[in-house]
Parts: sequence; structure tokens; C-alpha cells
Amino acid sequence: MHERPQRASLAWTALSSALAAAALNAATSTLDRPRALASWLALALPLAVGLLGLFLAALALLAAGRGVARLLRRPPAPLEAALVVGLVLSAALQPLLEAGLRDATGPRVAVVLACAAGFVLCAGAWAHALVLRREGWPGARQLAGLALLAQLGLLGLWSCAYHVDGIAGRVFLALGVLGLAAGLLRLAARIDARAVSAALALLIGLPALAGLALEGGTGAPRPATSDLPPVVLLTVDTLRADHVLGDGPARVPTPALDALAADSVVFRAARSAAPWTKPALASLLTGLSPLVHGMTNRRARLPEEIQTLAERLRAAGYRTAGFGLNAHLERAFRFDQGFDEYGFPARLDYGVALGARVLERLWPARFPELFPSTTAIADVAVEFLERPQTGPFFLWLHVLDPHWPYEPPQEWLTRPHLQPRRWGEPAMVTNVQAGNTKPGQAERERVRELYAGEIRYVDHELARVLGTLRERGLYERALIVFASDHGEEFWEHGRYEHGHTLYDEVLRVPLAFKLPGAGARASVDAPVSTESLPATVLDVLGIGFDPAELSAPSLASWWRAPERATVEPHFATGTYYFGEKRGVLLDGLKLVLELDTGRVELFDLASDPRELVSLAAARPEACRERLELLEDWERRCAELCKRLGVTSSTAELDPEVLRMFHGLGYLGAD
Repeated sequence: MHERPQRASLAWTALSSALAAAALNAATSTLDRPRALASWLALALPLAVGLLGLFLAALALLAAGRGVARLLRRPPAPLEAALVVGLVLSAALQPLLEAGLRDATGPRVAVVLACAAGFVLCAGAWAHALVLRREGWPGARQLAGLALLAQLGLLGLWSCAYHVDGIAGRVFLALGVLGLAAGLLRLAARIDARAVSAALALLIGLPALAGLALEGGTGAPRPATSDLPPVVLLTVDTLRADHVLGDGPARVPTPALDALAADSVVFRAARSAAPWTKPALASLLTGLSPLVHGMTNRRARLPEEIQTLAERLRAAGYRTAGFGLNAHLERAFRFDQGFDEYGFPARLDYGVALGARVLERLWPARFPELFPSTTAIADVAVEFLERPQTGPFFLWLHVLDPHWPYEPPQEWLTRPHLQPRRWGEPAMVTNVQAGNTKPGQAERERVRELYAGEIRYVDHELARVLGTLRERGLYERALIVFASDHGEEFWEHGRYEHGHTLYDEVLRVPLAFKLPGAGARASVDAPVSTESLPATVLDVLGIGFDPAELSAPSLASWWRAPERATVEPHFATGTYYFGEKRGVLLDGLKLVLELDTGRVELFDLASDPRELVSLAAARPEACRERLELLEDWERRCAELCKRLGVTSSTAELDPEVLRMFHGLGYLGAD
């Protein structure tokens, strides 16, 4: 007789608890990952999945609680109250606990776990005592007071022992909304069944409909000329030229990239315009010097007055898409100018809510973490290429590997059992850069091996992209450009990583053009700049442009009429760390000027390719000539800025983007 009402009561209590828990879980997850708020789908889909999971968990907990109450011959209400509050608080704390453990080491891990468990137990005891007090149990007031005191003590312990990135403040905020949770529980328990059914349908159905709507992409179609070839730009972050070109000891086997190079014009002495991502890729995508586009600090945004390669191609009828990963390339810095689709990160950020973690475990390729893997980025590119194409397209794919931290899948390591000490942690690279940690020779060799493993991994994933182009009949008629933004230092000049210097280990990069149809194949040893990429692409496609509005010329003459090709001086600048530097290379002599100190270095790259012996004192005339070249270059850049109407601007960075910079080892103030 009473079994059906009891079951209905159990179901509604479980549903109201799950609603409160899922809402708080989603809310606190956005404290750590506000980027999830940027997409309604990324917020609603984990919420729906989390609600379903929490509803099932609440049903199981409450059913078990009623069973225990029957065994003890006690009323079920006090135990149910404890279980409900414990479930809601556990869901609210899950994202904050995850954030707390992310950077915790040593004893702090134990403190975080103990405090989180204590919060849940004390809150459950407090709720249990309140119900007992309502039923007249004499010790209820003392139990509630004891639970409250214990809760305050745990808060003090957490605040004192763990205070990284404002986690303690976030916990205070989460606990402050417990009153809201209680109100939600009371309200949800009285919701009409039809209203709850409609809410569930909206939560579960609308994200699916939104996903279907987004499957076809965004952006208006472009009137296009069908005979224009597809353009695919593949850029690999932090890739040294000597690891993919030549036959030296640093060479890494890369069968996919080797096959592409065999079909391409390869520039073996190409150099970047800057030693770190933002200015280097800004130059690669605009054809302008860092002194013109001004993207030389962490907060700089691409000026709207500057035309990107994507804008020029879209104006010519191309549909444009860019996918990849690097915090420096996000929309806040206007790298999305000219793109119909722009995904940096390549996948939506679904946050750290319970539902997001379930989706991530069940479908890791479709729902990756905040830093999608190279595999996930390649998946996005393959999905784009497999869509029906109604006209020419421009696809830019940028993979972050082999950027630090070097964490390739184990199958791409030659000695996977050897691991350096915590090399993937931000604190490690910071201490190495500062000189606080001094890796020995064996550990340095291991770091190089990890870097090589990432290159093998990247080659394997790019092989899938290139294979899809072949399967779709696009490879032969496409213009495919392969490049890197900069290289990497492995203590050649006493430093590690990149952004510090203008030596060739960070400036020399691979650059190759696979031309449409039966295009030329060649190997060019002349020093050229990646700034020439936009002019070269437009030249190959026959799209008009004003060479006077670019900093570097087209490279097409190197395969069309090599006898008439001329070597231009190569300029570089825009260091991220320490003093600003300027560099110029001409006739095999490379000069590096440190602006803060006036220190000059001069290297003969033919006899000293590792740039170990400065000839500045012995060759003053050569130094003077190159200093004059730098002065003339700065003057021409200033004139070009004036001609283009360029004004500098900076972006306000939210805490999540700053945390991403920290995770990539970029810790400077600007």
C-alpha cells in the first residue's frame, strides 16, 4: 500500500538532490575553467550528463540509506539528509579539489584530500543533527555545533596549508553557496513532475540539437572560383630544422614529412622572424616584420589594420578554417582575423565538471581535456577535410607538440622506461631557466630524446591528415605549406627552451611548399625568411598583392628562375625573455645586437655554424655594415607602419589564459 509513495518519494528526493548537485558542480567548475562559459554547448552538455550520473548516484545512496535505517530500526530522514548534503557538497567540491591537486606536491596533497573529505563528513553530520533536533533528539544541538566548529577548523587548515592560485578563496565561495543548495533542495522537491520532465528534456535534448547544428561549421559561404587549388598550411610548434632536415646526428625519422618534402620545394636554410610563437607566427601569417605588427609581448593583439593571409584568401573566394593549440593564438589576440572557423583550442573546452569527466573518459577523442592532444587536433583536421567542399578552402593546422612539456605517447620513445625528474611540471622548466635546477648530461640527453619522441608522434598524426588529402583526391592539386614558428635551445649557448636568444637553434626552421599539380621539386640552400610565406602563397595562386605592403618578397623565383633569385638580408627580433635583441644575416655573416647593453656578436656561419666564436672585435667593418642594415631596416619598418596605419593594442587576459601561459612555461610579466 505504501510502497508506491515511498518509491515516488525516493525518486523525487534523488532528482531534487541531483539537480542541486549538478547545478553547483557546473557553477564551481567554471570558477576554475571560465572558458567553458564561452560556449552554451560546452556548458550544457556536461551539465546534462552530470545530472544523469548524479541522479543515479543519489538513487543508489538513498536506497542504501533507507536499507540501513530499516536494519537499525531508525527513521530514515536524518540519514537521508546527511547523504543528500554530502552528495551535493561532494559535487560542488569536485572541480575545486581537482584544481587544488593540480599544483599540490608533497604534504599538501594529503591536506587537500583530508580537508575535502572532512568538509563532506562535517556537512553531512550537521544536516543529520538538524533533522534529529527537529525530531527532539537531545544531543542534536551539540552535534551540530561540533560539526560546524570542525568545518571552520578545516577551512583554516586549507587556507594556511594550500593557497596557490586563490584556491582557498574559491573554497570559501563554494561553501558560501551551501545555503543556496539547501534552498534548491527544498524548491526542487516541490517541483511538478511535468515541469521536471520538461527540464530534463531541455537539458539533454538541446545540446544534441546544438551539436548537430554546429556539425556543418559556421560562417557564410564564399563566392568562389572552382579552379583555385585548396591551400593547406601545416605548422608545427618549436620544431628545429636540424631534426627534420639533413643527415646530421639530430635527425629524427619522419616518413610522412619526408614524403611531403620529396614532393616539395624545400628551403633548407629558412629562418623565423622571431624566437617565440606570437611574433613568429604573426610574421608568418601576415608577411610583416615584428617591428611592423608589434606582436612582441604577451598581451599584444594583431592590429586590425593589418591583413592576414586568411583575409586575403577569403577575399579571393576561399573558405577559411584554422585549428590547433597555443595560448598565444587565441581569439583575444586577433589571430582569428579572416577565418570563417577558428578553433584554438581545436576542441571546445568542456571544463572539469563531473559530466565533462565522464564524456572525456568515454569518448576521449571527441571530448579531450583543455589541452587537446596532437591526435585530437589531427582528428579535427580530418573531420574538416572529409566534409563536402563546394569551393576552394584554406586550412591552417597548428600542433603544439613538440613544445614543452615533452610528453609523447610511450610508443614513440626509444627508451620509455627512463624518465627525467618531473620534467612536465611548470616549476621544473622555471627552475631550469632561472638556474636553480641544473640538469646533468644524462638528463639533458633524456630531454632531447623526449623531444625527438614528440617529433615522431607529430609525424604519425600529420600522416593521417596528408593521407586524408590523398584519399579525397585533394593532395595532387593542393598547395601544401609546411613550416615551424621557431626552434628550441638545448643548452647550446647555456640556456634551455626558447625566446631568450637569436641563435640558429631557435631561428632555423623547416619550410617547404608542395605546389599544385605537377609542380616543381627542389632543394634550396639560400637563407630565406618565413615572412615570405604569404607573398609566396599569393604568388603561386595568382592572387594580386602589393609587394610594398609586405616585409618580405615571394620565394617563387627560387624555382621559377633560380638564376634571377636574389638573397635578401634576414632580420630577426622580438625576444620574450631578458634584453631585447636585433639580428641580421647577410653573406654568411650573422650579427646579433643586444639593445640594452650594446653588446655585439658576429658569427661566420660557414666556418662556425654553432655560433661559438664571435668575430666582432676582429671584423669591425663587417659589424658596421650590418649595424647600418639594422638601422635602415628599422626605418623601413617605421615607414611601413605609417603606410598601413598600424597602431599597437593590448589584450586584457583572463586568469584562465594566464594559467595556460604558466602551463606552457611562459612566465614573463608582459
